[in-house]
Formats: sequence, C-alpha cells, structure tokens
Amino acid sequence: MRRLARRSGSGQGVIGGTARLSRSFSRGLAAMLLGALVFGGSAGRPVAQDGSAPQADGPAFLPWQEDVVPADGDGAGQAPGETPFDPARLALMPELRVGIVMDPAAGDFGRAAPFRELLEAGLRIPVLLIAYRDLSHLQRAVVTGEVHYAPISASAYAAAQGECACLEPLVAPRRDDGETGWYAIALARAGEGIDRLADIAGRRIATGPREAVGSRLVQLAGLSAQGVDLEGKTTAASLVAHDDPLSAALALVRGDADVAFVWSSLQGAAEAGYSRGTLRDLAERGVDVSGLEIVWSSGPIAGAPHVVRRDVPQEIRSEISAIMTGQGAAQTASGAGFVAVGAEDYAPVLAAFPPDAGAPSGRLRPLGGGD
Repeated sequence: MRRLARRSGSGQGVIGGTARLSRSFSRGLAAMLLGALVFGGSAGRPVAQDGSAPQADGPAFLPWQEDVVPADGDGAGQAPGETPFDPARLALMPELRVGIVMDPAAGDFGRAAPFRELLEAGLRIPVLLIAYRDLSHLQRAVVTGEVHYAPISASAYAAAQGECACLEPLVAPRRDDGETGWYAIALARAGEGIDRLADIAGRRIATGPREAVGSRLVQLAGLSAQGVDLEGKTTAASLVAHDDPLSAALALVRGDADVAFVWSSLQGAAEAGYSRGTLRDLAERGVDVSGLEIVWSSGPIAGAPHVVRRDVPQEIRSEISAIMTGQGAAQTASGAGFVAVGAEDYAPVLAAFPPDAGAPSGRLRPLGGGD
C-alpha cells in the first residue's frame, strides 16, 4: 500500500490522506516531478493528480512509499526488475527526500524516469520526491530538513548556508561547451583613468537590480573585502540599479556610467566578448567591446549546485556524488553531465551572504550569471 502525500507550497508538511496506487502509476508520477529537478524546471504552479486545473496556491502531489523494506530483508515482495534495497543502507537512512521546483509546463517529464531509477539503484534506498512551487520555499525546506537534497541556485545555497551552516554542495551541471562556471566582473572604458580598484570609488556605477547576485552583490562584497566600500555614505549615491546586466553595460557604453557590474564566462575569444555573459551580449548587438576593459573580477563561481544536508550520512553523500558524476547520469539526466563541486567553488557568492545576514526571498531568484 502506498500513502499519497502532498506538500503545500509553503512547505508545512504532509497534508493528506491515503490512496491505493499501482507501482507503475506511482513511478510515472515520480518521473514527472523529477523532470524539473533534472532538466531545469523553474518556479511554477503544482499540478493536481486528478488532472483538474492547478491552483496557484494548491499542493503538489507525489507518491510516498510505505512498506519498502521487505520483512526478511532479501527483496521479497518487490516487483520483478525493481531495485532491491540494501538493509545496511536502510539502517543508515531509510529514505532520501529530494526537493524540486516543479513547472508542469517545462516539457516531457517522463524522460526523467531513467535518472530516478539510476539514483535509486545506486543508493539502494527509496528516493522520494517533494515538489515546491518556487525556489524560496524549496530553500526553506532544505534549511529546515524537510528535504535532504535539492538542486538550487548558487544564491539560494549561499543564503541558506548563511542561515544554517548545514549544507554541502555536491555537483553542478556541466554546459554542453564544457564550461562549468562564471565570473562577476567590473567593466570600465579604456583610457578613462580607472586603473586601480581605488579609482572605482566615487564613480558612477551601473549595476543590475539591487538584489542581483552576479551583477551587484558579488561585486560589492568582493570589492569591500579588498578595501573599496561602495555602500558607504559618501559613495552609495553612485550606485545606479538597472533592469539587467546588459542595461548596465549599455549605460557604460553610452557614457551614462563610468563602471558597470556585469558577468562573463571569461572563456573563449575576448574580441568576441568571450563565450557567454554581458560582453558577449554586447558584441552580438554590434557593440565594439575592444574599448572596454575588465578592472575587477571575482574568482570563478560554479553553476547551480545540487546541495545535500550535512546530517545525511557521509556514505550516502559520497554515493550521490559518485552517481551524479558518473556516465549513467550523463546519459540519463544531462548530455554534458555533472562535475563535483565544493563550498570553495562558491566563495564569491558566499561572501555576499554572510552568516545571519538574513535573506529576503528576492535574493533567491536565479539570475543570468549562471547562479
């Protein structure tokens, strides 16, 4: 028998009832939910199991397994071909709860089924999925321990880590071009006398939105650590927020700003604006980027991490990392695969979210810097 559990968008626990589900139906529904985890779904409305129109604040449904451990511990009672659970692993951790942000409109969720089976087969414990309507609620769920493992943005990880110091990043997706990270940078026009970091202070600085990670917060934290405080009383007025990094860069090109906070991969041909980022966006719009120079750069920042709580046993954490960086994950989840990451790969973003600084939900919005 399986209990049908549901988690509300507010992440306040199990709400509801019981139902008999066939094993194949349960796995199909789980595959649909996992699609958002593997293939990059964004915040959206949860979908109801009965096919009725989803409500904006309604719950998301998932199969919650019961009686997954055979009485004799030898796999008896499982359907042919299903993963036999490992009694030793089950003693360590009876289930792994994976949180996702689910967007029913994101595409064919059924293609995620092989990945879920790979994860469960490798861990040899039940893998349960819990869907949340947005990144902010998922971030709260992993902080409180409602879920053990979740793919979130770099900024959501940094904000959560600043609050609880309870998370470990395990892996991040590798792009099709092989790149795995990005940089927050500060641009200036060549020959304008901005040759040292101290020259930035007092200048007109164009940034992304006030809560933008890759085009404002990382730069402010990084420059402050190097002795350039741009948020003091004498310089705060020089910071002008724009709708996005490209708008900030265009303000610099037009002469409306002296410095622009943007982001770049810093990989590939510099004359073409590198492979990704704001300089690339300028070049593709016909702007000659040779007249711009990078006057400051953060360290490399890895892509959106899959994080796990540190109270998950080390054996389970290590196995998840091994599964996710193996060929099987590349074949079933992402053609480019995943790379192992650690806290050091997010140091510039972590510096923008110091412990106990608080994290307004707006800061959890993934931005163009790859976070």
